[in-house]
Amino acid sequence: MKLPFELALALRYLRPKRTFVSVITLISIIGVTLGVAVLIIVMSVMSGFDLMLRERLLNFNSHIKVFTQDRVMTEYRELRETVLENESVTGVAPFVIGPVLVETQPDEGLPQIYTPYIRGVDIDLEPTVSSLVSSNSLVVGELDLDGGLLVGSEIRSQLKLNVGDYLAVHSARSFHRIREAQEEGSELVLLPDDYEVRGIVDAGYFEYNANFMLTSLENAQDLYDLGDAVHGLGVRLKDASLAEPTRQQLLKTLPAGLVVRTWEDENSHLLEALRVERNVMFYLLFFVMIVAAFGITSSQITFVVQRTPEIGTLKALGATGGQIMRVFLSQSLFVAALGLTFGFGIGLLALEFRNEFLVLMRDLTGFEIFPASIYGFQALPAQIVPGDLVKIGVGSFLICLLAGLLPAWNASRLRPVEAFRHE
Repeated sequence: MKLPFELALALRYLRPKRTFVSVITLISIIGVTLGVAVLIIVMSVMSGFDLMLRERLLNFNSHIKVFTQDRVMTEYRELRETVLENESVTGVAPFVIGPVLVETQPDEGLPQIYTPYIRGVDIDLEPTVSSLVSSNSLVVGELDLDGGLLVGSEIRSQLKLNVGDYLAVHSARSFHRIREAQEEGSELVLLPDDYEVRGIVDAGYFEYNANFMLTSLENAQDLYDLGDAVHGLGVRLKDASLAEPTRQQLLKTLPAGLVVRTWEDENSHLLEALRVERNVMFYLLFFVMIVAAFGITSSQITFVVQRTPEIGTLKALGATGGQIMRVFLSQSLFVAALGLTFGFGIGLLALEFRNEFLVLMRDLTGFEIFPASIYGFQALPAQIVPGDLVKIGVGSFLICLLAGLLPAWNASRLRPVEAFRHE
């Protein structure tokens, strides 16, 4: 098949020659390749982080929480049955949650003070709404909450705890009773509740491991002097994406005065920060493509200057300005196409072997780029989002097209007399 005149001439001009222009063209292709590859790698890793964080948040959080304005729910059993009637709901469990002050009881040395949150759960119902009380999250010990605690792995590290140690737990009830005794002039001394550390759990999320302890629902009710009441209900859905529609349905079926919040509402600041960070990274890294586009512009300007006599000859033979413009614009598009092809190949290949690369770097340098102790994962997460690939491909192609537009337009405006005079 015979190629169009403009395309055939553009391919002929792109044939490798030992000239400065060929070197600039090669550098331009490498620039586009690296820009596209970096964009694909970074955006895929960011998407992987986002997905992993959402999964970990949902591991220890229910999809929806239901509670009263004063956070004291007395008729929670009846409300639980009402919530379970919703077809999107798969599990409902009561909970008690609040801050406490804990004090270690070492055999030697001074005790340490820590202020975590304590979460009281029904050990039979909690597995229906989260994976906290499960063998998957248990690092050491046993899932026994009767008179005991499950402690986050970071709290264990901070307080140097082991299974079988005891913690003195000062709750809101303790401080309230002390204040009442002082107001009455009583010298009553209230001792804190002692709880045994029964197990260490790892939720896969640093903030939770460093700030939460688990105990039985009855223990937490006693700590907060709730009697038979709870703070609220945790609700699990068939799909986390149904949280907002289900919330609207529950507001219609539950008694007035109840507050219904989704997991996205409770983590809105974190999720919004991730979205902003991801968008900022995308726009910042796109400047790499703009820099690569300047390479295309410089190579095309140099090429037009070098080919000025030939442009004059083509014009004298009857070539139109549009044809000349398409010749040099085709060259920019070839550079863009080659850069995109190599960039996509290198980017996807790097994602496929990203963890092997991290192991190699660790072996060569002795430095862990993403320490598991800080980031909480053994392998670097990544998720290839087709929409991101389309944005990167289309955006990069348009930038390269615009980069070659000005030199091609200048070439099309050359008159034969000026071109021959240049020679």
